[in-house]
Amino acid sequence: MAYEHQKYPTWLYHAKHAPKGKIFQSAEQCKGLARKGWVDTPAKFPKPSRIATGLAAMKPWWTEWEWLIKALAVILALIAAALGVVKVWPR
Repeated sequence: MAYEHQKYPTWLYHAKHAPKGKIFQSAEQCKGLARKGWVDTPAKFPKPSRIATGLAAMKPWWTEWEWLIKALAVILALIAAALGVVKVWPR
């Protein structure tokens, strides 16, 4: 008995709705899915934009506390200098 390829059931993938895949049993179920972004392999998913990739790699500013400590130290030093509490330069 020779191998005969069967088109259905088939796996299709969608980047948002089914990135791990979904099985479709007939041509009727697959009708029009290509226009909606379904592909036959995850390798065909649209590539993310360079901006989205760069933004995902950046840490949000509120997760870094070091800048806040430095900023508060500078603000306190400026206030102390303005009030004359700390002698910044000779008069």
